[in-house]
Amino acid sequence: MSRYVFFNSDAQDAKVLTAAKKTARSRGATVVKSLAGTMLLEVTPARVPEVAQALPGWRYSVERKATRVPERKPLERSKARGTLAAAAKG
Repeated sequence: MSRYVFFNSDAQDAKVLTAAKKTARSRGATVVKSLAGTMLLEVTPARVPEVAQALPGWRYSVERKATRVPERKPLERSKARGTLAAAAKG
Protein backbone atom coordinates (compact mmCIF):
# COMPACT_ATOMS: atom_id res chain seq x y z
CA MET A 1 0.00 0.00 0.00
CA SER A 2 1.11 3.53 -0.76
CA ARG A 3 0.08 6.84 0.73
CA TYR A 4 -1.56 9.59 -1.28
CA VAL A 5 -2.55 13.12 -0.32
CA PHE A 6 -6.00 14.11 -1.60
CA PHE A 7 -6.85 17.79 -1.44
CA ASN A 8 -9.76 20.03 -2.35
CA SER A 9 -9.71 23.74 -1.57
CA ASP A 10 -13.53 23.85 -1.78
CA ALA A 11 -14.00 21.17 0.90
CA GLN A 12 -13.51 23.31 4.00
CA ASP A 13 -16.84 22.19 5.46
CA ALA A 14 -16.71 19.30 7.95
CA LYS A 15 -19.71 17.62 6.32
CA VAL A 16 -17.99 17.56 2.92
CA LEU A 17 -14.83 16.09 4.46
CA THR A 18 -16.82 13.45 6.35
CA ALA A 19 -18.62 12.42 3.16
CA ALA A 20 -15.32 12.23 1.27
CA LYS A 21 -13.75 10.06 3.97
CA LYS A 22 -16.75 7.73 3.88
CA THR A 23 -16.52 7.48 0.08
CA ALA A 24 -12.78 6.76 0.22
CA ARG A 25 -13.28 4.02 2.82
CA SER A 26 -16.00 2.42 0.71
CA ARG A 27 -13.47 2.16 -2.15
CA GLY A 28 -10.94 0.31 0.03
CA ALA A 29 -8.78 3.22 1.17
CA THR A 30 -7.65 3.77 4.74
CA VAL A 31 -7.87 7.35 6.01
CA VAL A 32 -4.63 7.94 7.91
CA LYS A 33 -5.23 11.60 8.76
CA SER A 34 -7.51 14.40 7.63
CA LEU A 35 -7.72 18.14 7.98
CA ALA A 36 -9.98 20.72 6.36
CA GLY A 37 -9.77 20.05 2.64
CA THR A 38 -6.98 17.46 2.91
CA MET A 39 -6.88 13.71 3.46
CA LEU A 40 -3.92 11.35 3.73
CA LEU A 41 -5.07 8.01 2.34
CA GLU A 42 -3.36 4.65 2.31
CA VAL A 43 -4.44 2.68 -0.75
CA THR A 44 -2.98 0.31 -3.34
CA PRO A 45 -1.71 2.09 -6.47
CA ALA A 46 -4.14 0.06 -8.61
CA ARG A 47 -7.14 1.45 -6.71
CA VAL A 48 -6.10 5.13 -6.71
CA PRO A 49 -7.89 5.96 -10.00
CA GLU A 50 -11.08 4.40 -8.65
CA VAL A 51 -10.89 6.42 -5.42
CA ALA A 52 -10.07 9.62 -7.36
CA GLN A 53 -13.01 9.08 -9.70
CA ALA A 54 -15.33 8.62 -6.71
CA LEU A 55 -14.18 11.97 -5.29
CA PRO A 56 -15.03 14.60 -7.93
CA GLY A 57 -13.23 17.89 -7.38
CA TRP A 58 -10.47 16.26 -5.34
CA ARG A 59 -6.92 16.12 -6.68
CA TYR A 60 -4.19 13.86 -5.41
CA SER A 61 -0.46 13.28 -5.37
CA VAL A 62 1.90 10.74 -3.88
CA GLU A 63 2.94 11.51 -0.31
CA ARG A 64 6.44 12.92 -0.10
CA LYS A 65 8.37 12.03 3.02
CA ALA A 66 11.02 14.74 2.65
CA THR A 67 10.56 18.47 2.76
CA ARG A 68 13.06 20.78 1.15
CA VAL A 69 14.32 23.67 3.20
CA PRO A 70 15.52 26.65 1.20
CA GLU A 71 19.27 27.11 1.22
CA ARG A 72 20.40 30.09 3.24
CA LYS A 73 22.55 32.74 1.64
CA PRO A 74 26.22 32.63 2.73
CA LEU A 75 25.86 35.75 4.90
CA GLU A 76 22.82 34.32 6.70
CA ARG A 77 24.73 31.06 7.35
CA SER A 78 27.67 32.89 8.90
CA LYS A 79 25.35 35.01 11.08
CA ALA A 80 23.52 31.88 12.23
CA ARG A 81 26.81 30.17 13.09
CA GLY A 82 27.95 33.25 15.01
CA THR A 83 24.73 33.29 16.99
CA LEU A 84 25.03 29.59 17.81
CA ALA A 85 28.67 29.96 18.83
CA ALA A 86 27.86 32.92 21.09
CA ALA A 87 25.00 31.01 22.70
CA ALA A 88 27.25 28.01 23.34
CA LYS A 89 29.85 30.19 25.10
CA GLY A 90 27.35 32.13 27.17
